[in-house]
Amino acid sequence: MKKLLALIPALFVFGATAHGLNQADWECRQSFDVAQAGPARVSVPIDTLGRARADLRDLRIVGPDGAELPYAMLALPDARAAYRVSQTVAPRAFGAALDGAATVVTIETGVDKPLESIELSIPDAKDYMKPARVEVSPDRKNWTTVAGGQPLFRRNQAGRYDAVAQNTLPLGVRAAAFVRVTIYDQGHEPIAVAGAKLKVVDEVAARDTVPDEEVAATITNVKQLADETVLTVDLGAANLRLTSLSLAVGDSLFARSVTVTLPAAGDDTADRENTLARNRPVYSRTSIGGIETSGRTTVALDGASVPSRTILVRIANGDSPPLDIRGVAATRRPAHLAFNPSVAGRHTFLSGNPQAAAPRYDIAMLSRELARLPLTEIAAGTLVATPDYRAPAAPAEPSQITTRILFWVALAVTVGVLLYVIGRLLPKTDK
Repeated sequence: MKKLLALIPALFVFGATAHGLNQADWECRQSFDVAQAGPARVSVPIDTLGRARADLRDLRIVGPDGAELPYAMLALPDARAAYRVSQTVAPRAFGAALDGAATVVTIETGVDKPLESIELSIPDAKDYMKPARVEVSPDRKNWTTVAGGQPLFRRNQAGRYDAVAQNTLPLGVRAAAFVRVTIYDQGHEPIAVAGAKLKVVDEVAARDTVPDEEVAATITNVKQLADETVLTVDLGAANLRLTSLSLAVGDSLFARSVTVTLPAAGDDTADRENTLARNRPVYSRTSIGGIETSGRTTVALDGASVPSRTILVRIANGDSPPLDIRGVAATRRPAHLAFNPSVAGRHTFLSGNPQAAAPRYDIAMLSRELARLPLTEIAAGTLVATPDYRAPAAPAEPSQITTRILFWVALAVTVGVLLYVIGRLLPKTDK
């Protein structure tokens, strides 16, 4: 914080009023009040985000006097726990054997770093659904249960994408010399486990995190096709960075795959859409042979940028009846910026100028330090249209520019020729 305070003089230099701009070139405006002067970090209102360009190049801030104020967009720390995934590694030793009515997988990790998860390699191509227990041990004698009733399953989807499968199990982000996975066969044929991979993480110093924000998502259309359900979901605004999408399902037993895409312009054909998540498994909490297994109805989207206001959620049903979808919920990463208002009072976000170029503010060089500022809560007003908005003229097409140049060149040549001819026709005077 001391270093940040030491930068404040520079902030006042970099935060000086930028060049003037004509507010009538911006279609929308949204006011907010600043309680005091000085460097501040604020969250861009979702309404302004929705009307700005996808890369926010037309986002502007003006002060009470109408002058443009520079700002820096901030990279936000992840909302997860304070560690980062470093690598996926193979264990030092692997073994799998039948033990009565269960398959027991035992591995020696060979690493001393915290383990996030273990992914089992299961080459079986048939459908299966089995519960599993995950344990860890420092010495292969004393075992601690990390998770019980974890589902392992595979369901083939003839003619649609790949099989939907769940073969990754949590390890609780803890170091362990040995990991044991017990897969209960429940009277069915055992599955073959050919290998395993470990996701290893590096611990980092604790840090402030920025929590995800809820999105007012609603289902606006449901289309039942031959083997899939397509949901059209309205996010309330465009240009959101989605982190998750959750389905509220009324059915008590299911295992489906979900694909989340952006709608294509003009139609909704799958091969013309941008995919945010493909073939992600969702499944219900259930009991298999008296063992309770956990469920999952949330699809992780990892902060994917969504330039449109709507997304399509495709649920592959295969030969099963459509699910009873009762609603959706979504979360997003907020967009924070830092700026340096010289006075308190009413400030304004401007958005909606397709011709605006991305600003190049000096304050952007301090974005890493500015990200440490505490978040200033602002009460933004309603997004309104700029009263004297004047839509910028569309830039001339290259063909139009070429035509104009040729016209003026031809005109100049014609005039030159005419002047030459007239000069030859005029009578010559004796000197």
